[in-house]
Amino acid sequence: MIEDDYKSIIEDHKDNFLLSLRLGVLRVDELRLLLDHFKEMEDYEMCQGITNAYVEYKNELDEH
Repeated sequence: MIEDDYKSIIEDHKDNFLLSLRLGVLRVDELRLLLDHFKEMEDYEMCQGITNAYVEYKNELDEH
């Protein structure tokens, strides 16, 4: 189903960005630049993945 594929793509992007944040390869302040770039490219799945990764990463930091 298309909706499931869409959700899977977003989840994959989120996982990749979240791992990069956790490993320190990517900083939180760099997310805005990436988000702006992918908005310009109209890659909204990537934008949603970035947003979801940020929210989850922030929740993890708040828990500790």
